[in-house]
Amino acid sequence: MRTPLLVSNIGHEVALEAGDPLHYTPPRLIRQMRSALWSLPLWASPAWLDGDSWWVHPFSESLSPYLTDRELSHIAKGDVGDSELILWGHERSLAHSLAKQYGLSGGEACSELPRELMPCWTRAASVRFFEHYSSVPWRSRVAMITQIEELVELLTQGPCLVKLPFSSSGRGLWRINRLDSQLEETLRKLLQRHGTLLVEPLLDKLQDYGAEYYIDEAGEVQFVCLCAFETDDQGRYLESLCQDPEKTLRQLTESLSDPDELTQALAQHRAYLSREVAPYYRGPVGIDLLIYRADGVSNRTALHPWVEINLRYTMGHYALDLYHERVPQGSLDNYRFGILSAARAKALLTTAAPPRLGATGRLRSGLLPLTSPDLTAVTHLAYLRCEAVGEQ
Repeated sequence: MRTPLLVSNIGHEVALEAGDPLHYTPPRLIRQMRSALWSLPLWASPAWLDGDSWWVHPFSESLSPYLTDRELSHIAKGDVGDSELILWGHERSLAHSLAKQYGLSGGEACSELPRELMPCWTRAASVRFFEHYSSVPWRSRVAMITQIEELVELLTQGPCLVKLPFSSSGRGLWRINRLDSQLEETLRKLLQRHGTLLVEPLLDKLQDYGAEYYIDEAGEVQFVCLCAFETDDQGRYLESLCQDPEKTLRQLTESLSDPDELTQALAQHRAYLSREVAPYYRGPVGIDLLIYRADGVSNRTALHPWVEINLRYTMGHYALDLYHERVPQGSLDNYRFGILSAARAKALLTTAAPPRLGATGRLRSGLLPLTSPDLTAVTHLAYLRCEAVGEQ
């Protein structure tokens, strides 16, 4: 069996938006994020890996001071033998360069994307899901538009959320109640540049969740877990809740006015993945969903079953692996994994208690920097923090 060589290539979607070229250099921000966050797999490796032998590719020398020799021994340093490249997300150019660097056969990691998967790299998959798999009453209001007049028509049915055609972790969103001349001009320019935009109803969101899946070598779709996560007011990822997945499943079910909505949505996910993805892809998949207030008067809640799909190892997958490896099992405290820009992280580090770790490296209390806390040298910080029950 080949030894896995894990690559935390956060931001791989930018390469896909550029057409997944064989020769490609990511933007400066993506390079900075990888330089800061590459070491995340040292704290928790994917649950589906067999054995204790694996490597992590270093994008820089930046590291958390709390890593032990045991974790540091997994950093790839030159000869990694007959290893298998496992990128968090598909990025052909990076796979080729790493295969050359380590003298490996890149295999599937270096292959072009199957044409059948292209809808999953854009938001076109959302339209297909709502057309052929979902039964929500507003499914006809989800559309990929090519002209501004189509948005005008959709706005007659209520406020809309407009999204760029490529997933970008909460970026590229417009919440629109009505069009003014300035916004209309902006959207026309975006249509000229991107060709299409996704439009869906603007809902009163209460909580985000990720439904995490894994497609095994036999093409079987396995449900892994649900993971709650938080975003900022612009929809950008902030934190994931690290807890027993059964607890998350129970909390989401109990928060819905009709719990059967979740059972139905998960079955629809599996049907979509089995027919549209599994014949062409092996590995982790995440489908974001959310709970929303169904109207502004009552307390009735409903489920938005498909916000976007990510064919990659997601923050939800990582949060679950982190829970299994770094959270004391049976603890009543709340644990959160998060990623912040250096500017935001400074305030958090100033007020947080230092980490108290158990003998096996599990976090007992405080905030554990998973990456370098030297915010003068890195642009982002990843952390695991413990929040005592009752703590605000």
